[in-house]
Amino acid sequence: MNMKDWRVLVVRDGVAVDIGKVSETDEPLARCAALWRYGVSEEEITVGEARRRGARIYPDEDFEVLPMP
Repeated sequence: MNMKDWRVLVVRDGVAVDIGKVSETDEPLARCAALWRYGVSEEEITVGEARRRGARIYPDEDFEVLPMP
């Protein structure tokens, strides 16, 4: 399978915000890659290892990946 670029969007206040991209062969793997690259856990937030509302996917946020043309 060929690698594709996927745009990573996070829904914040009802608006999709582009936080970056990942490269994978299909959507399920792109979602995993997005969580690996941009995901933040509650623990990381609690101990201060994560910026709030930056280019990250926070536990309370929905996100999606869309194939780039």
